[in-house]
Amino acid sequence: MDHTSPIAIAPGVWWVGATLPNDSFQCHAYFIDNGDSSVLIDPGSMLTIESTLAKVEQVASLDSIRYLVCHHPDPDIAASLAYLSARLARPDVQVVTEWRAKALLKHYGHRFGYLLVEEHDWVIELAPDRRLEFQLTPYLHFPGAMVSYDTATATLFSSDIFGGFVPDADVLESHDLDLIIESARPFHQHYMPSTELLTAGLTRIQHRWPHIARIAPQHGHIIPEELVAPAFSALKDLECGIFSLDSTDLDLERLLLIAEAKTRITQTLLTAASPTSLVAALNVILAATHEASECALFVDIPEQGWTMWGLGVDGPLLHEPTIAWPSIVIPGVPAAQLAIRTPDEVRPNADLMSMLAAMASTIRPAIDGYLAEVVQERRSAVLSAAAFTDPLTGLGNRRALEQQEPAGDYSVISLDLDHFKRINDTHGHAAGDEALRRVAQALRSSVRDGDALYRVGGEEFLVCSPGAGPDQALAIAERIRAAVRDLDFTGVTPDGHMTVS
Repeated sequence: MDHTSPIAIAPGVWWVGATLPNDSFQCHAYFIDNGDSSVLIDPGSMLTIESTLAKVEQVASLDSIRYLVCHHPDPDIAASLAYLSARLARPDVQVVTEWRAKALLKHYGHRFGYLLVEEHDWVIELAPDRRLEFQLTPYLHFPGAMVSYDTATATLFSSDIFGGFVPDADVLESHDLDLIIESARPFHQHYMPSTELLTAGLTRIQHRWPHIARIAPQHGHIIPEELVAPAFSALKDLECGIFSLDSTDLDLERLLLIAEAKTRITQTLLTAASPTSLVAALNVILAATHEASECALFVDIPEQGWTMWGLGVDGPLLHEPTIAWPSIVIPGVPAAQLAIRTPDEVRPNADLMSMLAAMASTIRPAIDGYLAEVVQERRSAVLSAAAFTDPLTGLGNRRALEQQEPAGDYSVISLDLDHFKRINDTHGHAAGDEALRRVAQALRSSVRDGDALYRVGGEEFLVCSPGAGPDQALAIAERIRAAVRDLDFTGVTPDGHMTVS
């Protein structure tokens, strides 16, 4: 690679970085040649800026630079800003970044204004057919870290993501996936806080830009299109963060087990369909840490009270949880907690409990999802009952009769109230409603378990008796007739009595 010349990596996109001797941590700057709105991406530090500007001047005038993209505020990206304040004469040059990076970038003492991407819908319009789009990738490796994408060339400027320690600085673009990932492995293990965050960031990028023609990281190797998808998949499999740095320390081995449990719990939370399946999965995961054997989940469900899942019991409790195991509170409403059986219940493993406490808030959505289903089931049950129930008597209505025809043989008893119109005419409709309610109660007390009762008209009722022959049906009808005859309707009917036919 000619270190003194810019290298075109796509039409109008140039590598303008600098190669430091005897340094595997090479830093790449890129230049988008876009007329008087050109872009210098991650300009660099005082060790590299002169070489970078010299390369830019082989492509375009320094006065063409309108935007300085700083994907994060580290010195290898931004330490040259004060120097650039003197070298770039245009008064309208802006530093393009995110607000958290801006809070630190100002300390480099430069004169430039800022374009905060979150205030511009994460886009810069460079030309009618060209945009520079941005995506937040939090904590990879800075809280406000981001990546950018040139729509004209489908180039992803990935900043630290896909970065690596390169054994051969002469290889700018690599077609060797194993070399790319092995270079990236130690970099990501040291600089990325966790596999979960890295995977989430990579997934965000793929969702935002399904077509990526090349990846241009700030460190490591440029990745060509045929390796883009495999590189994403391979990077998602890297173990990142302090837990993966050493496998020889026995204590760290224990931490690795806990870290693995965290990853598996995160995956479980995405798929657990119910508290029962969640607790079953957690039991298996926790047992693999050798620091816990099982757990129990408690939730104070509205209108039901404390309910437990675990210990082979799924259902309501008579009182609040009293289990003696160490537990963590799951924040939110309604109240919930997770109790964990550990070898030492007085002094449980602090790292395990700390990990579970940190994940407590991520368990809440699984609980809320279950509770939403409970509420929906209750609402559906209420609506269904309303649709198939006569509101005055509580018996089934005509719609229920049409939907609930029993299988096999059955008998039907049809009856109505004698001279019902006289009740409404003499005592009013309120008295008529009361008469209907009392008759409905008499029906309930007279039929068998399993018999279905319906009000199918104003004063018309129906009894459906599965498996009842003529003699049984006649006996039921006689009980109904006698029960109604014996009711006291004083003040409700003209003569204080009621009969049915």
